[in-house]
Amino acid sequence: MRGDTLGRLRQAIGAGRRVHIAYYVPARDENTERDVDPMRLLVVEGNTYLEGWCRRAEAVRLFRLDRISELSVLDVAAEVPDTAEPIDVDAGLFRPSPDDVRVTLDLTASGRWVADYYPCESVEELGEGRLRIVLRTPDTRWVRGLALRLGDEGHVVAPAGLAAAIRGDAARALARYGMA
Repeated sequence: MRGDTLGRLRQAIGAGRRVHIAYYVPARDENTERDVDPMRLLVVEGNTYLEGWCRRAEAVRLFRLDRISELSVLDVAAEVPDTAEPIDVDAGLFRPSPDDVRVTLDLTASGRWVADYYPCESVEELGEGRLRIVLRTPDTRWVRGLALRLGDEGHVVAPAGLAAAIRGDAARALARYGMA
């Protein structure tokens, strides 16, 4: 759908139309629906994004095109507020907050995709194709889900409390299937 999405977004921007999108938010591991008044398309760090006024957040947001699963061009004029400022992407997209939780994960060779998919503060080669990554997040719920999906392809090293909570999540999941 990416090529179709890109073409339809170009069309919407040219016609000054609002779009309705179904969008995957990896930080919360959830699919959302929202109406967006498109501002521009841009490429940052090799990914194409729609920048627009998100009516749900009431703010300018970036939406990675490969995370848009559905797109409808609405018969409504886009209305970007005069106060809406384009996001400065010259320094990249990753903007951690000092309040974010610093999470360290060790990944096997088959789990390396995580370093490509999520913004990392640091990436360290451990040998034999393994990586240690550090990322920051304001909400660790999605990290817990990621760790469970990774299975033996990776695990959370720190913080210790989060690692313990994930082990508990895994034990409860296994118990439900009579495997613990």
